[in-house]
Amino acid sequence: SSSRQRRENPNCRRAGHWECSRAMGKAPASKKASPKAVRKVMKEKRLRKGSLRKALMSGLKRKGGRQDLKFEDAPAAAASAMKAVPIKERAGYPLVRAKGSVDPKNWRTVEGKEVIVDFARAAWLPDDWGQGVKTTNATSRSTGGGGGTYTVFISPEGRVFYHRWAAEDYFGRKFTAQDGFRGQLRMAWLQGKQLQVSWDVDSSFFKVLTRLERRFLPKKDELHFCIISARRTGSLEGVKDIATVQSAFLTAGVSPTWYVDAPSLEAYKALGLDAVVGGKLTEARNKALKDAKKKGKACVQVSDDISAWEYHDGKQAVDRSDEAANIAHANATRYVISPVAAARFILAKMRSVTDGPRPRLGGVYMLGSC
Repeated sequence: SSSRQRRENPNCRRAGHWECSRAMGKAPASKKASPKAVRKVMKEKRLRKGSLRKALMSGLKRKGGRQDLKFEDAPAAAASAMKAVPIKERAGYPLVRAKGSVDPKNWRTVEGKEVIVDFARAAWLPDDWGQGVKTTNATSRSTGGGGGTYTVFISPEGRVFYHRWAAEDYFGRKFTAQDGFRGQLRMAWLQGKQLQVSWDVDSSFFKVLTRLERRFLPKKDELHFCIISARRTGSLEGVKDIATVQSAFLTAGVSPTWYVDAPSLEAYKALGLDAVVGGKLTEARNKALKDAKKKGKACVQVSDDISAWEYHDGKQAVDRSDEAANIAHANATRYVISPVAAARFILAKMRSVTDGPRPRLGGVYMLGSC
């Protein structure tokens, strides 16, 4: 499944087909929970890029105690996840600590105000600099509403700067995207890793399967996980996508093989990936199948830009109208899962088919609007 949402019909005759018209299993949601309440709970549970930073900002505003600010507290899941991330695993932490540099946990402004390590990082910030956020005081120009926090940049010596131009004057030259590229790569990896903390437990998700289907659940080492990719290392957005997919697999205990184009092979390896030349799209997919066969494993192929894997379990819509589809979607139980759990789930369904030919191919629509 995908953040480009993936829904499968558990009763579909052809296992692994994610769009069938037959009724799905009944969702185990509480009878007292309204569709609106269920939808709110599921929305709060899902972490997105920026969720942890928003939670940090919300917490700082609350901590600042200003009565003129209007803001919403962060969802409990985001607030809890934000607090659990050590400052060294935040993008604003310096990539390298210069000898004698100020420890980020002790960052302070000239006025003595605490500076907290940020989850974001400016694209031009050098490796040994850091980025943080601080609360602000109300002034005669304050009108209430937004504000309350400010993003600042910290030199190795602990000097706090409010603007890029001031930091450049202190440094002695203008900063460039090249100065901050490694920091952007690190931020991409960290964001990809942090998005996985909201997964459902596999054992809970697998209860959606029937008893028969659970008997066919494969172990993760019975699968050959392949990422089909090409020419994605040349842009920050591409690297962020790569980081999200790779960290999802690593967090689930699997190191996938990346099948990439020959000219980009070394660039993929430079990111620490297990990459091999796959060739063009069809050639890469066929090579992955052949490699899986040699290993005696089932082949799992994944796109290189998936941001989340989800499964919706509930009653099918009564008709094809938008209203009926929205009601069915709101009432369904949504599972946020790992790509490894998704693959094991699909294969269990495929292998459990006993009436007729056993399915050889399982897949999904990679669309958020499905």
